[in-house]
Amino acid sequence: MTILKTERLILRPWKETDLAAFAQLNADPRVMECFPHPLSADESNNLAHRMQSKIEEKGWGFWAVSIPNAADFIGFIGLNTVDKSNFPVPFAPAVEIGWRLAFEYWGKGYAAEGAKAALAYGFETLNLSEIVSFTAAQNMRSRRIMEKIGMHRDPKDDFDNPKVSEGHPLQKHVLYRIDQQTWKQSSYQKNKYVFKPYNKIFPDLFQREKERISSLLKKALMIEHVGSTAVPGLGGKGIIDIAIAVRKEDMNVVSEQLQSLGYEFRPTFSTPDRFYFILYLPDPEEGSRRYHVHLTYPENSEWKDFIGFRDYLRNHPKELLEYAEMKRQAVVEANHNGERYRKLKEPMFQKIISRS
Repeated sequence: MTILKTERLILRPWKETDLAAFAQLNADPRVMECFPHPLSADESNNLAHRMQSKIEEKGWGFWAVSIPNAADFIGFIGLNTVDKSNFPVPFAPAVEIGWRLAFEYWGKGYAAEGAKAALAYGFETLNLSEIVSFTAAQNMRSRRIMEKIGMHRDPKDDFDNPKVSEGHPLQKHVLYRIDQQTWKQSSYQKNKYVFKPYNKIFPDLFQREKERISSLLKKALMIEHVGSTAVPGLGGKGIIDIAIAVRKEDMNVVSEQLQSLGYEFRPTFSTPDRFYFILYLPDPEEGSRRYHVHLTYPENSEWKDFIGFRDYLRNHPKELLEYAEMKRQAVVEANHNGERYRKLKEPMFQKIISRS
């Protein structure tokens, strides 16, 4: 079951010890102001158990939220499926993002912080095409959070909540949406070409993913950590690059296995001799991190370049510093233009390859 970590929060599965605090939250008229009524203890417990059951079934859902070293439970944040059979609304089926926090934790940015991590997980790991959120029209607090995390409302999508009685002040609901393309443009792309210093967690992240890959890819001959995160002291975009060598005749089979692990095949950046894949995974420091897999065979020159480039920089501190500085300048000069960034790096890359 997935656990998400942000700068201040942990989004995790539910525990029985959460129930009392959750019941107190659901009985608070301030928290439940935009719901038809507060919940009894039994209603609250049943809701928590349903949330945990969905997490156990899918691996994700409305997670319980903790603040490390401060509060073990403050409410929930996460994703949930909207099924037309039990919630007959025009936009179903869908996946919604939602939150409910204890009153004393309002106004501190926790809901938006956790929701951003949940959005990243939904788009980058689950590969959802769209995520929605909805609330009573007068719930301006939640609406501001929806807007803060990049969601947008079209008034023609507003609807009457089928679970609220006719004529009730809370019957009118507003719908907010965000699609994957908008999310990537507004969130990921802003930070994609940003130079980040080397982080000592990189080898551990690689090793963890290597073990997951190895458990399925029995035909893998070698699995190596390559790229900037494989060179202590280098720095870069913080992507975990993984090179996998197999027999050439096994590449198609292994490609299918990688996709079964959640990796997305990118033909645009692939060649007949090297297949390229990407995947976003939850990250202990950034919420979500991008992983690249380069699948090839040992005789291919690109495999030799991956390993040679990494090992040369590991053993030549002067060139390492030179390349790191060049990358910092390239990030500024490219100004988020990926093609320009790659062109600026290419001369130094070829120079190092020729020496490796």
